Parts: sequence; structure tokens; C-alpha cells
Amino acid sequence: MGIYFALRALGFGEYLGGKRAKPWAVPRNVLYSRLLALNSDDLPYEVKPDERGRCDLVLEWKLADAKWYWVFSKNRFSRWYKLYMLLDDSRKSVRYLEETGSITWRVGSEGLVPVVSASYGRSFFRGRILFAREYSTVYGLKEDLRPGKVYSYRFDPSEPLRRIRRVVEEAGWELVPVTVMRHVSKS
Repeated sequence: MGIYFALRALGFGEYLGGKRAKPWAVPRNVLYSRLLALNSDDLPYEVKPDERGRCDLVLEWKLADAKWYWVFSKNRFSRWYKLYMLLDDSRKSVRYLEETGSITWRVGSEGLVPVVSASYGRSFFRGRILFAREYSTVYGLKEDLRPGKVYSYRFDPSEPLRRIRRVVEEAGWELVPVTVMRHVSKS
């Protein structure tokens, strides 16, 4: 039983699409253009071609990228969400993989005691995000040493996914979540 779950976690036997595609599905290049057309200045994320060439498109959402000062420390926080997409023309499916992560670091004190210390933390997840909602606001001294809001974000990964699903399904294609990077890679 353990071997079965290990193989499933590695993506073996994972559904890659092709059962729900419509016979009238639009060509790959038309869908590609429609997904790129989702970009808007009103949205906090962007759909763009993958610069590394691993997959076809990447939705990138930079939730926070801030630097600030606290009592005796300097802090930095970065938080992101990415959605990798591969347009499989033979199955008429768009396979996608989600990734989220954050990096934090602090140089300075431990609380109010001015002791020289440094800390670094990183979190990372790649796969399928089933349920997630985050809200965060941080106040402190900005880099110009004025007090105020350092960063604020609202994160709900279902929001961009709903837009993508609508475009993909209107094109007659199937949107398929996968759990391993190799299923959204071109090679």
C-alpha cells in the first residue's frame, strides 16, 4: 500500500487529460493568445511565456516584496505564487501545476534586546493547492525611516484559476491539475 501512495505522489498514473475535450476545440495558438490576453493592469498577476522554456505559460503573482526596519533590526519578506501551464495539443488539455513560496530574513535584534543576530527562512510548495486564503498586513519603518504600511496582500489562488478555467473551457479544451513538474514540462 505504501508503494502505491509513493508512486501516486511521484505522479505515476496521474490523469493528463483528453477525455473531456470538445471536438470543436480551437487550435493551440488561438488558446495561447487568449490566455495571454487575460493580462490587465487591474490584476495583481501576469500570464507570460516561460522564460526558461520549461513549459508554455506561467502565471506569476508577486504578493509581497518588502524591506523595512523594526526596533533594532532590518527585515525583508518576499511571497509569490506561480502557476505553470503546458498546452497539450494532442489531448486538447492545459495541464497546470501550482507553486507558492516565501523568503524572510532579519538582521538585528531578538525582540527589544539589541543583540547582533541574523535569521533566514524559506518555505516552498509545488503541487496542487486545494484550499488557501491568506490576508497579511505589516506596519513598520520603511526604508526611508518613516512609519507606515510596509506591505499588504490578499491571496486566493482560486481567483486566477477561475479566469483561466473559463478561457480554457470556452476554447473547448480541458484544464487538468497535476502534481509533478514533469507533467507540465515540454521535454
